[in-house]
Amino acid sequence: MHKAARQTYKAAIVSAIAVIALGACSRSERQEVRTEAKQATNTAANVVDNAALTTKVKAALLADEMVKGTQINVDSNAGVVTLNGAVDSATHMQRAEQVTRGVSGVTRVQNNLTASATTAPSTMSTTPPASTTTPPSSMTTPTDTKRGTGTSKP
Repeated sequence: MHKAARQTYKAAIVSAIAVIALGACSRSERQEVRTEAKQATNTAANVVDNAALTTKVKAALLADEMVKGTQINVDSNAGVVTLNGAVDSATHMQRAEQVTRGVSGVTRVQNNLTASATTAPSTMSTTPPASTTTPPSSMTTPTDTKRGTGTSKP
């Protein structure tokens, strides 16, 4: 029995030390831990919200017949949506911004889109460009600069 009493005594001491250690945390330390946990939860929620908003905007751009949503990169942060990429025209730039503003949760749009400078086939020239190379010397006729006769001096 003497051995059992020692083990009980040791268990009681370990339990007392644990209670003292837990009680040593001040109220402000416990509050700080709670605040940090809330901040971590809010940060995770914001990341999820940003991803959801980005997905909603991208889906809206892909669904629009005028805007080629595959050419547009969408990022969002706290309701501010940033559009990057190249579209066919200034009209498409404006339409992409309009579609984005129509998505629930968008508070502001940062439109960094550019209009690509493509030439329409109907406006392309069918005349080949003039040659800028000089013909071989065998095809030119030397001229006498004094007489202008088209022959060289002997």
